[in-house]
Amino acid sequence: MSEEINTDDARQQILSRIRSANQSRVMSGENKGTAAGQANVDNVDLPNAVKEHMARRGLSTQPGWRNTDDTERLLEQMQNVQISVTRVQTSREIPDVVAEYRRENGIDGELIVSPALNDPALMQWGDDVHSGIARDVVAPGVEVTSVTPCFCAVAETGSIVTVSDGQTPSTLNFLPDNHVVVLYQSQVVGHLEDALAKLRTLEPGDELSSPVPRSVNFLTGPSRTADIEQTLELGAHGPRKMQVILVAADA
Repeated sequence: MSEEINTDDARQQILSRIRSANQSRVMSGENKGTAAGQANVDNVDLPNAVKEHMARRGLSTQPGWRNTDDTERLLEQMQNVQISVTRVQTSREIPDVVAEYRRENGIDGELIVSPALNDPALMQWGDDVHSGIARDVVAPGVEVTSVTPCFCAVAETGSIVTVSDGQTPSTLNFLPDNHVVVLYQSQVVGHLEDALAKLRTLEPGDELSSPVPRSVNFLTGPSRTADIEQTLELGAHGPRKMQVILVAADA
């Protein structure tokens, strides 16, 4: 004879095991992010210092740097990833710096400036400068240099963070041969988590027209690949050169 199974008893056994497992996770602090989990953590017989540590929304271990501030660390990391940097005092110096950068590197072709930077009150560009999106001027055999703003820069990795908007089209970050980025001193952050926290503070009408950007890109130097024979090739799927203009004054 086959043994009859009591489905109610089996169900209760399964639910009992689930409750026991959940309670174990709560006691270990795994569910401390929920209201129920937090209440149980507070009731656990642990030293107050341990309870505070468990309740705090912690971050992963972050690298530190000695004897230097975030800006100096950023410059060191940018040098490591082949980003050249020029420091200026005000934004009015930017057009001259871009012109000198192009002369020094023998860069001809078209110059296109992000609409966000094409403001005569901030800086004076020449009559031959385009303002718009990269595909307006990109053509076979034509070398293009773009000048764009950025959202912030991360000292930890030397990365530039850009966001997309009507005034900051993403095509200007990837299609041109040469990418010049305007970075203000106040936009330098320490770690990757700081950049993400800064993104969470955006409001409509701030840097963006909506609180959530269509895209967020971390750019760490010129485009590169070593897929073929482990030989480093710059400009494989993006700019071959990247230049940052670090402005001391606030944006």
